[in-house]
Amino acid sequence: MIKNYEQIEDLDVTNDLVFQRIFGKVGNEEITKGFLEKILGIQIDELTLDTNKRLIGEEIDDKIGRIDVKAKLKDGTKVVIEMQASSYKYMPERLLYYWASAYTEGFKKGDKYRMLEKTIAILISKENLGITKGISQYHTKWDIREKTHLDKVFTKNLEIHILELGKYKDGQDDKEKGNWIKFIKDGGKAKMDGKVQKALKEAQEELERLTQDPETAEMYYQRVKDLRDMLSYADAAKEEGIELGMSQGIEQGIEQGIELEQKKIILALYKKNMSIDEICSIVNLSKDIVEEIIDNQNSVTS
Repeated sequence: MIKNYEQIEDLDVTNDLVFQRIFGKVGNEEITKGFLEKILGIQIDELTLDTNKRLIGEEIDDKIGRIDVKAKLKDGTKVVIEMQASSYKYMPERLLYYWASAYTEGFKKGDKYRMLEKTIAILISKENLGITKGISQYHTKWDIREKTHLDKVFTKNLEIHILELGKYKDGQDDKEKGNWIKFIKDGGKAKMDGKVQKALKEAQEELERLTQDPETAEMYYQRVKDLRDMLSYADAAKEEGIELGMSQGIEQGIEQGIELEQKKIILALYKKNMSIDEICSIVNLSKDIVEEIIDNQNSVTS
């Protein structure tokens, strides 16, 4: 536990732990509702939050994913929100996987396809993504359309939004929507434009409460440390991969280096008594792969 703890001065809302506590906690439905109304540009009559953040595939070797916020609107529409402080090479594929998992969640053998409900996936990224290179807007909306007839949408059940915080510029959007973006980017330091929406005030108050919570502080600092360790491991993997690449080809070498460092990360987290599910969430690998790495290490040391 943190000793002589008073409060955290600067709590980063882009930290997934903090983001979940503000937007994904049952009881904070009005906050999430207010945010989604501005991002999606729709009126939401009612919203419920799902405390089960895990998305599990049906196949044994499917990856296990944990998203930050799962919600369901009154009309049946599902919404999943992923907060990413750092980008991954396959971020679009990961987001599509989360969308697909949420879309088919609860769909059983014998159910009618018409029972599948519209699902919206939202990615909030602190870093700019390669997929939007050349696009100046910070908010992009994606769906499936016929190549030569852009007015023809394949299905209305798929909708993806990407918010790149680094691209946002003050005054770029309407004030209320812009205030939400600034809150996520800058937390308690955000300078708001005009009258602050009631739901956003509640989000600011929730953030203030979190800054004074010792349990949150301990988890927050541990999460920050884990993320720093992961970045260090990734840098080491890149360097090790480049060295391997001198003799085996740069791309292959980097991939092998990353694989070696992933194993080191898994074993380091396991030694910290993290659960298998928590490790899977951090390294974004399936449970079978993580358990195999740990079992192999145990057999070597036994």
